[in-house]
Amino acid sequence: MLIKWFQLNSNEYSRLCRRPKPTNFALLEPSLLSVVDQRASEHPSTSTQYRSPSTMSLSMPVGEFFANSEIFVTGGSGVVGKALIEKLLRSCNVRRIYVLMRTRHHLGAEERLLKMRQAHIFNVLKKERPWELDKLVAISGDVSLPGLGLDQAAKELMSQVSFVYHCAATVRFDEPLRKALRLNVGGTLEAIRFAQTLKNLRMFMHVSTFFSNPYLECVEPKLYSSPMDWRTCLSLVDKIQDDALLDALTRKIIVGFPNTYTFTKNLAESLINDYREQLPVVVYRPSIVLFAVNDPSPGFAPSLMGAMGLFSLVGAGILKTVYLGKKIHLDITPQDIGIKSMLCYTQSAYNSYHQSDPPNNLLVFQCSSRTHISHTFTEMAEQMDKLSLWQAMPFQKSLLLPGCHYTDKRWLYQFLVFTKQIVPALLVDMLLRLCGRKPVVLGIVRKAYLTLEVMKPFMFNNYLSPGMTNAGYLIDYTRGTDFEMGTYEYPVTNELMVVKCQDMLRSIRHDLLKEDPHTLEQSKRILSIKLYFYQAIRLLLVYKVLKFLWIYCFT
Repeated sequence: MLIKWFQLNSNEYSRLCRRPKPTNFALLEPSLLSVVDQRASEHPSTSTQYRSPSTMSLSMPVGEFFANSEIFVTGGSGVVGKALIEKLLRSCNVRRIYVLMRTRHHLGAEERLLKMRQAHIFNVLKKERPWELDKLVAISGDVSLPGLGLDQAAKELMSQVSFVYHCAATVRFDEPLRKALRLNVGGTLEAIRFAQTLKNLRMFMHVSTFFSNPYLECVEPKLYSSPMDWRTCLSLVDKIQDDALLDALTRKIIVGFPNTYTFTKNLAESLINDYREQLPVVVYRPSIVLFAVNDPSPGFAPSLMGAMGLFSLVGAGILKTVYLGKKIHLDITPQDIGIKSMLCYTQSAYNSYHQSDPPNNLLVFQCSSRTHISHTFTEMAEQMDKLSLWQAMPFQKSLLLPGCHYTDKRWLYQFLVFTKQIVPALLVDMLLRLCGRKPVVLGIVRKAYLTLEVMKPFMFNNYLSPGMTNAGYLIDYTRGTDFEMGTYEYPVTNELMVVKCQDMLRSIRHDLLKEDPHTLEQSKRILSIKLYFYQAIRLLLVYKVLKFLWIYCFT
């Protein structure tokens, strides 16, 4: 029962790991299609395969371009949203930033904004320009509601907004289709409709994902046709009230996509394209957002969610094995590079719309490390182990020794999960129960396991790309400014990778786990004791095995 609790169905596993072909609407059963009034063919999307312009133009320093402007941000409490807000406040002298906030955990919009202002990402801003945080205004609303849930007073307050950044989305890969459609597609539509009411709108930027077309081997900065019409998909939410029926339909609808996240992000791009002649719009596709290189601080780790959370579990000695292809390059976007390029692309898109010949195609920009980082993920991880980076920056909150074994053999992975993760977690939770405390470790192990399971499609498929769109131009144009991206000027070397990984571990320890830097030496001593204890157990096991063999073979 314990193993079944951890494992996915084998058929589901096989479906997730292959790189499937794009969806064909004709694959759906007629009995299921009858719930939809109008077919996608009756609402043809204007999406076609176009390449974004190969050149871009920035007419003024990026900070000056945004100076004295009012900006509306959805998803401002997320990783990308907070980083965007921090950079706008610290480097762009904006007039005001409105942040859409929904009531959550009995906290209203104002309370959530006050809590967000305490986030570690704003520490540098608080030291250099603390008054800038007063430019943040909480707007009560929800992207899943009609009209974003805005009241008339909020609409009047934001009448002078000139930039809209739509960052809100559910990023859960295994989100039920109904919720994913409502948030990622319906939310985008509501944000677009709000933007249509803004008389001074200069640019609407939709934050998508590099993996919105996961069936491709090479992803270019251009729009790809969606397999279904977004209107039809939204109609499914209204027409099918039975969750079980919609879940059954999901498996057929998203053929070609490993999860509802990538499917709905693909549809949202198609939606944006359908409004490109009515509004100045642009799509931005970052890959996996990880720690910052330099800004706001070297190695800044943004969140315990997603990939950074897995790194933290490795350092804490809880995650001991990862199922990963040996030659896989996980495409990543350093947080600061992603935000700086995002703001540069906003200005470039604005300039494109104000040329004598506006763009004929949807503007799409990407931030990808494929041409910049030659190391596979396994090589990077092995380098961290080889140079003992985990031992140099141990966490105070840890269980076993830090470090992880990466394998592409399923049987070995399952064996290591059981012996190195489940068994120790059971023992620790048993001790916690005996001490009258709530057991938590097995739950953490299970959550990490399931997170890696839904990530499998990206851990066994390589994605090629031209890299960051117009990287050379951006590097030259921003040199010596607050938006400098010199890190991307040359391929990452082993030395640079080691330094940045050290910075990342330091930030995880301080910013995410909230451990005092003064406890580092104590953590090193505790780790040394654990290491000696571990070596003693290994020697004892070797002795027992040899003794057994001697008795069995020679007596």
